[in-house]
Amino acid sequence: MHEIGLHPSDTGQPGGKETGQSCSHYIVEGGRYARVFAELAAQPDFTALYVELWDDADARKARKAKSASKTRYTCPSCELNAWAKPGVRLMCGECDEPMAAAEEAE
Repeated sequence: MHEIGLHPSDTGQPGGKETGQSCSHYIVEGGRYARVFAELAAQPDFTALYVELWDDADARKARKAKSASKTRYTCPSCELNAWAKPGVRLMCGECDEPMAAAEEAE
């Protein structure tokens, strides 16, 4: 990506981490991508083939719904964590102790 003028960033902005599960990128000013796109966009018959599939509000709602369906459980002895649906009864496989939901453990 660096070679073609796109810089990876977990925030999509300068200064973000270059690695991670939800990594994006930004266009490097004066980089190869920026120069080639400027040439392409300057052509009179250029039409961008781009469609926004979802907006950020939809993505935030989906993340919030997913996180609300999971609860963190922690072993009181070894502090091992597990995630499951709210209200389940989990036993630690290491200590054979009942695990507590995050709200209860804190």
